Amino acid sequence: MDYLWVLVLLILGVCMVCYPKILWKIENLFTVKNGEPTELYLVLMRIGGVFFIICSVGMIIYLIIK
Repeated sequence: MDYLWVLVLLILGVCMVCYPKILWKIENLFTVKNGEPTELYLVLMRIGGVFFIICSVGMIIYLIIK
């Protein structure tokens, strides 16, 4: 069961790195019409995605060793 949350975190991190524009559109579906994300948002989203990936890999290693 612990691995399920780690897998969700890993998938979210990969999506944040690879598809930040799609995630922005999902987040702002009902609030913004024909808008585009800023470059700062895209950079911060990718940095957060890398952080999520690093954390999930660390958690996988921890769960295997424990």
